[in-house]
Amino acid sequence: MSRTPRVVVVLALASASAFTMLARGQAPSRFNETLVSAFAYRNVGPFRMGARTSDIAVPASPAKAHLYTFYVSFWTGGVWKTTNNGTTFEPVFDAQRKLTIGDVTVAPSNANIVWVGTGDAFTSRSSYAGDGV
Repeated sequence: MSRTPRVVVVLALASASAFTMLARGQAPSRFNETLVSAFAYRNVGPFRMGARTSDIAVPASPAKAHLYTFYVSFWTGGVWKTTNNGTTFEPVFDAQRKLTIGDVTVAPSNANIVWVGTGDAFTSRSSYAGDGV
């Protein structure tokens, strides 16, 4: 059984148990760790400034060859590529002098050409200048 159905079953059982106790006039018991044991905790992504996504680019063609590929750029963290629909990412712009990214796009004529516009047009205390495309 996968994690998601197991979590749904645990939540349904916990809700049914609480409802039954309330119907009988009993106070629900205190927190029980077994109720949340099916949950898997994990980091879901960048925090604070790294979370400022500036753009997402998806190759248009050939569609079958790039079915699970896309690029994500961050104002404060470069360009990242995934080929497995976001399960893992690899940095593809780390060797450049400027990592602040304002835009990323895939050339319509060739899915292997990715254009990156450096710099942040949204001026604020955390904005940085770029070097162009």
